[in-house]
Amino acid sequence: MNSSWLQFLLKHIYPQNCLLCGADADPKSRFCDPCYSSLPFNHHACPRCALPLPADATAETRCGACLNKRLPYASCHTALRYEPPSNHLIAQLKFRHQLHLTAPLARLIIDRLGELDSLPDLLLPVPLHQQRMRERGFNQAQELGRVLAKHYGIPLDGRLVKRIRETKAQSDLSEPLRRNNLRHAFRVHGSLQGSRVVIVDDVVTTGSTIHEMSKTLKRSGAAEISVWAVARSVADR
Repeated sequence: MNSSWLQFLLKHIYPQNCLLCGADADPKSRFCDPCYSSLPFNHHACPRCALPLPADATAETRCGACLNKRLPYASCHTALRYEPPSNHLIAQLKFRHQLHLTAPLARLIIDRLGELDSLPDLLLPVPLHQQRMRERGFNQAQELGRVLAKHYGIPLDGRLVKRIRETKAQSDLSEPLRRNNLRHAFRVHGSLQGSRVVIVDDVVTTGSTIHEMSKTLKRSGAAEISVWAVARSVADR
């Protein structure tokens, strides 16, 4: 069966509604065309930390912080800015157990990345502490990682990195407290010697979580670290 017939069947036999407005949606993206076009895509962003930049920024333009700071990860790519309606969709996934949102949100990351010339060796979701995992019942970063791993054919390991210390919710803390909150919070159970790895997460806010996790991965031998996430906060760090 060719792809055009498959798309016809999906649309007319198994119709799906837009995740935002309820109108008929593209079965692949799960958004209607107007809603998809209105999403806050993070097209103009710092290539190191994904902080949104002015529209006249080039693909090589770094934000001021990344020009003056050495980061333990090489790059960060996010599909959206963390503002309406992307913040609503992510909150629905994380706190309302709307797991059907996983695939369309991961698809936005894939659309942002495109087809990659060089693939990393491993995808590593940001882990939850076991107590929070019991409360929530799932790790949204790992669920996003499953979709990405299947699409690109990259192994996903949700057990290699553990969050060994229960920390306060990052959203409740100021930026300086976030870094202290996460200090020594991660441990790698195994070797990453020479590996090129990608950290998968839902939202990059100040970057404290991926910064601390990247330092831990570096100490375990990771040669290169990148970050893929759904959204990036628009606030300065």
